[in-house]
Amino acid sequence: MRKIFISFLLFFIMSCSSDSSTASLELKTIQCLMCSAKIEESVAKIDGVKNVSVDLKGQSGKVVYKASLVDMSKIENVITGLGYDVNGKKADPIAYQNLELCCKKPQ
Repeated sequence: MRKIFISFLLFFIMSCSSDSSTASLELKTIQCLMCSAKIEESVAKIDGVKNVSVDLKGQSGKVVYKASLVDMSKIENVITGLGYDVNGKKADPIAYQNLELCCKKPQ
């Protein structure tokens, strides 16, 4: 019985950890803490995202997600839908226009 339990436990641990992916986010259009918080909160709500962090000063971020539940394209679409460029994908122009003034790129 103990061998069965240990085998099950090892299988469970291996299956959970092997599905995790980490990706970098290039966020060249974020301007303030409100931008960072908005991105972190929105991406964290996506089913399958385990962790997200945004570095305002570095205009970058990292996201850890379960590849079986969500892909990077979905994550990028959420960010562009908020009005921010990410990884070379352009922000939704209407969403960008609706951003607070402090969140827009200086002209």
